[in-house]
Amino acid sequence: MTPTKLVALFVAVAGSLLYLNSYFSQPETWESHNKKAVSAFRESRYAEAEKHFVRALELAETSPDNDHRLSFSLNQLAEIYQVQSKFVEAGWVLKRSLAMDEKRFGPKHLNVALRLNNLAGNYRMRGEYEEAESLLKQALKILEESLGKEHTLVANILEHYAYLLQKMGKPVEAQSLERRYKAIYSVQDSENQ
Repeated sequence: MTPTKLVALFVAVAGSLLYLNSYFSQPETWESHNKKAVSAFRESRYAEAEKHFVRALELAETSPDNDHRLSFSLNQLAEIYQVQSKFVEAGWVLKRSLAMDEKRFGPKHLNVALRLNNLAGNYRMRGEYEEAESLLKQALKILEESLGKEHTLVANILEHYAYLLQKMGKPVEAQSLERRYKAIYSVQDSENQ
């Protein structure tokens, strides 16, 4: 076989392989990137998880406004940023998620309270305690009005708020909230037995 025929054969085989690979390869989906990201996250491969969460977010942004994937992707990306101590980036993502849920559900929805709590945690980690306190107060108000003062989610916010107050050097206020959330958890535990 001549060198020209060998090159032509090689090009034909390579072209066929490339065509077959593109034909049989799976399309890129939100689900596939999210699955890869979660797997990488569980294995502490945070840079890889971040890459897949970013791509999942990009794909989710092409979905309808009310699609849960966008909100989920934003929160997952914020979590991976925080694990990597990228608190400013996480804050941007959490603010976007909060704004999206406020628009979608209204300002007094449970999801909004949970987003406020997440953003408050981000502010606390950044040492911005007053901002965190303001957000926790808003979240607490929403949850108490929606679920009542004795709900487990209220206790959860109270626990975060008490921890923040300790960080702020307000132990008396923190102890008051601590007694309250422990009482709620105690009632919940006795009801579950």
